[in-house]
Amino acid sequence: MMQSVILVVATALATWFIMRWLRWRPAPAEPLTGEEKEIGRARDIGTQLDGARDRASLVETERNRVALAKAVKAALWVTDARLNLAVPELLQLAQRWAGKSKVRGKKWTPPEGVTQIESVDDPNSPSAAWVSKYHHWRLESECRPSILPEEIEEDMRTCKVFVDRELVLDMTISSKDSKVVWIDALTVGPWVSELLEFAGEQKVDAQARSSDRSAQRHQDRADKIHW
Repeated sequence: MMQSVILVVATALATWFIMRWLRWRPAPAEPLTGEEKEIGRARDIGTQLDGARDRASLVETERNRVALAKAVKAALWVTDARLNLAVPELLQLAQRWAGKSKVRGKKWTPPEGVTQIESVDDPNSPSAAWVSKYHHWRLESECRPSILPEEIEEDMRTCKVFVDRELVLDMTISSKDSKVVWIDALTVGPWVSELLEFAGEQKVDAQARSSDRSAQRHQDRADKIHW
């Protein structure tokens, strides 16, 4: 008798647990339609693209930061080397070697060892080329209005240096004080010291000529004064 009661109770409990489990178990998902599948795939692709775009944005930001730091370093280096002053001065002197410029009727003779001189004396786009110490040198310049008038009021001047027809320096400087604005190309090499040395020699020679002319003018005046 007791065993029968226990069996009935156990059967009832088992039935109760099974019914609760069946009631709580989520209903089987219905198969997705083709449209729903496409929507899901599109959502997954959008999530992937958002992640890729975020990663690309971070990479681009870092690349821009490195590029800007490199450009600033180049501008500081060119300024420290005084190339922003030496290149325009040397180009101006080279105009005289080709007979494009005269001072009181006297032609300037080219420095010793300088051959194959070419020159364009356009005031807005001057250039000069020559061969010296087995290298072909070419300097170009171009004056133009600033493209950033709200930041830089004076005109800009681009200066390019070619050594053996290879561009080694492309800089933009202020026409007013030759301050470096930005650098578009720079290849550091032995040409830097060679150009600076050569430009320094020509500047000293030009100053000596100017001093000699000034002294001669004073002497000519003195010779015409009689007490």
